[in-house]
Amino acid sequence: MMNSSAPSGSTSAPRRPQNVAAERVASVEREIATGLDVRTACRRAAVSVPSYYRWRARERGGAGQAERIREMILSAAKTVFLRDGYGASLESIAEAAEVARQTVYNQFGSKEQLFAEVVQSVYQRMLTPIFVVDHRGDLISMLTELGRHLMRVALNPDSLALQRIAMGEYRDTPALLRVVHTLRASHTIPALTEYLADYLRGQMQDGVIDAADPLLSAEAFFGSLIAHVRYRLSIGVAGDTPEQLEARLRLCVEIFSRGFGYRTNGARTEATLRARRPMNAARKP
Repeated sequence: MMNSSAPSGSTSAPRRPQNVAAERVASVEREIATGLDVRTACRRAAVSVPSYYRWRARERGGAGQAERIREMILSAAKTVFLRDGYGASLESIAEAAEVARQTVYNQFGSKEQLFAEVVQSVYQRMLTPIFVVDHRGDLISMLTELGRHLMRVALNPDSLALQRIAMGEYRDTPALLRVVHTLRASHTIPALTEYLADYLRGQMQDGVIDAADPLLSAEAFFGSLIAHVRYRLSIGVAGDTPEQLEARLRLCVEIFSRGFGYRTNGARTEATLRARRPMNAARKP
């Protein structure tokens, strides 16, 4: 009887880097499917959050026909949801995507899942630019650049409109708002805060700024920057002008950097330096 297994002396071909990335992405997404947020899922799969998003975008960029159809449906669904609200039918979405209704159902399973995927795709497309920010920049430049990226993500009209749609459906479909909130909280903000936290951690280790919890510090900076503005927009109150947003960003950067004993020229503030000196240093002749 012929043994179909490979000979004991044979060796399998080394995995290509693309395959490794695809496996890591699949591993993270399996963890996410169990209900974990992206940060925890990436940690379990031994993948950084930025790497996950880069590899995922690359994998989807080289996808085949099935993935292209999926992207067509997502694009059409976003347009239809923003136009008609959550009351839009799968038939109208299928018609806009120029596919059969069954194709939409086969890809997403339900309108609720399709809506959630639309929200996720909106956030993920907005995240890509943050991963080209130079980590070697000074604190002021880094905070300013990432702050601008955050405002683009958090104040994006599409994401706000989708959130308002979910809020409007809360009575009939309460799970929808939870899904939207979870996607925003688990995908978008952690990617930004972890990216900034990694930078702050390095600055703290190098003694450039005072030591503190890097992740909590990043969350505090981003929260102070957009929480009030986003809330006003989410309830339909007129938002700030671009000039007002830029002034808000400059103020938050200044407050945050000074709070960590950092000045625009990169020097520590004199108050911070005095606080770090031993108490008996001033008594020495």
